[in-house]
Amino acid sequence: MTNDNTPAAIRPQTPARRQIQSWQEAEHNAAAWMRHWGYEDARAHPGGADGGVDVRSARALGQVKYQGSAVGRPELQRLFGARGRATDKQLLFFTGSSYAGTAIEYAAENGVALFVYGLDGSMTAVNAPARRISAAPPSVRTPAPGPAASRPAARPTPPKESRPGIGRFILGLVLVAVALFIPGSDSFAPRPNRVLVTILLLVIPCILILWGITEKSRRRFWPTGLGLFLLDPPLAWLSNARLWRGDAFDALLPTTMTVLFVAASVLLIRWNARTGRAATP
Repeated sequence: MTNDNTPAAIRPQTPARRQIQSWQEAEHNAAAWMRHWGYEDARAHPGGADGGVDVRSARALGQVKYQGSAVGRPELQRLFGARGRATDKQLLFFTGSSYAGTAIEYAAENGVALFVYGLDGSMTAVNAPARRISAAPPSVRTPAPGPAASRPAARPTPPKESRPGIGRFILGLVLVAVALFIPGSDSFAPRPNRVLVTILLLVIPCILILWGITEKSRRRFWPTGLGLFLLDPPLAWLSNARLWRGDAFDALLPTTMTVLFVAASVLLIRWNARTGRAATP
């Protein structure tokens, strides 16, 4: 009998074919395959024919049956019970025969990997957990799912906030130009006078420029910044006495535009405030 409880290579090769003529050889063959699948410390622990857990690893437990009859549900239940509270360990079951339908159902419910070995040492995966183990490269082996295997998910690193950029100053400078030049144009009749209207129109651009200097988040600056920007034209219209002279039809356009701009401003500012609260941990 060949003992394969030797240190595993860094990248285990496919186990060499061997003639399985005893339960001890079946257990050593199973241990060799487990090392090949990434359980590098898997070792056979013969303790009597089919007695207890036959192959142990820090991340898996294996049971090997050397029998001619089909493996039933009770054999899998005994392996499941032998794991105890070590629910992070993957369970693997090996047999040289076959599995009863009840055993396959139980394995599916509890994540037990089922394998059938040939007398030449070959290994065949029977169910989905077994196929996943045999197909995955050793670097991605994972323990069996279970309460102890659960780990808190790493908290994702929040994306780096981008700065508002030079555009934050452009909004304010445009409005400064409006406040300084529009009240003095021929089409503008400031009410009550040009100085007060200019001061009134400078309030919002000053807020935009000061806020643009202190605010470091583009996401937080632009919705509210655009909302404030849209508030300035209605202030200019309302303070232009020339637009309110004449009949109601002449005032329809500035009134409509004022309502639309104010509504858009309120929606942008409220939306930004709501999303800002939702993003706060």
